[in-house]
Amino acid sequence: MTTATGGPASLAATGAGLVPARPLAAQAHALRAAAAFIEHAGIAGLSLTIGDDRITIQVPVHIAGPAARAAAVAWLAAATSGRAARDTRPGSRTHGWILADGHLAGHAVHIFTAIEDAP
Repeated sequence: MTTATGGPASLAATGAGLVPARPLAAQAHALRAAAAFIEHAGIAGLSLTIGDDRITIQVPVHIAGPAARAAAVAWLAAATSGRAARDTRPGSRTHGWILADGHLAGHAVHIFTAIEDAP
């Protein structure tokens, strides 16, 4: 799923009406940068979302096995100057997932995949 805006939650009321919380030009720039990045990555089936404060790239469980998904997150993380790591926080709803944070064209990026269900 690709979204150009963060949805209704990203709208702020002003005297002139509703405006995006993040400037639309910044969201469009993030979307173009992320689209070029995932096209260059050559990994089909990634899920891309442009939110108020970051680009989110998900490697969905249906596109490959756990090892291949973990490798994809590690590769994407390295390409964004990030580092992939397993979430081992006790009680975390993402326990056992592979997560990474980096930067892409001046935008924060979060990359992740599920490896196992939360305990």
